[in-house]
Amino acid sequence: MKFFIGTTNPHKVHEIGAILHATGCEFEVTDPVDPEETESDFDGNAILKARVYAAHAKGLVISEDSGLVIPTLNGLPGPWSARFSECVIDRATWNVTDIVPAGYSREVIDRRNNERVLNLMRTIEMPRRAAMFKVVLVVARPDGAVLFSGVGTSNGWIADEMQGENGFGYDPIFVGDNTFEKTYAELDAPRKNLRSHRRKVLQEFQAWLGKFLKEQEK
Repeated sequence: MKFFIGTTNPHKVHEIGAILHATGCEFEVTDPVDPEETESDFDGNAILKARVYAAHAKGLVISEDSGLVIPTLNGLPGPWSARFSECVIDRATWNVTDIVPAGYSREVIDRRNNERVLNLMRTIEMPRRAAMFKVVLVVARPDGAVLFSGVGTSNGWIADEMQGENGFGYDPIFVGDNTFEKTYAELDAPRKNLRSHRRKVLQEFQAWLGKFLKEQEK
């Protein structure tokens, strides 16, 4: 059986591809369709992306939406995590009112995203620095049917400054509740993956995949 992986992120391709490879399934990364994420939460955007990618690839697609959630900032960066530094925010309501693309590379955007979060949090003290990584993973068919949807979370808080050279995204400012005061970027890959929100949802996906493949053999 063949699956398409709907993402251009090499880290996600590696993690999902490893599971599919272990089951003997084929997998292929889809073209960079880059669907417009118009939903206001991870669940909606994950389903939207999976359906768009599946219609384009004409096959079963695995896609996800993920990001950082900070309750003190009304859930931001949330669904806008990947482009948070480009967002226009109404500080009275903490709602995103517009996005102004800056044209920077992914590496520069990641750094600017982290800097913006730290700036918004600079006068906020614990326990109001609490934060959560969340990921929603979806499998969809070309006709739009959703075959699987799973959620993974990791809890922690926002550090006072960027620390560590590993990982990607918001890892340099996220301290897990089980990382002994270290940010995710200060952990090596095996230690981070043991605690990762993505690992949790992939375990759920792997359990579903086993059952799904057995059903296809009948």
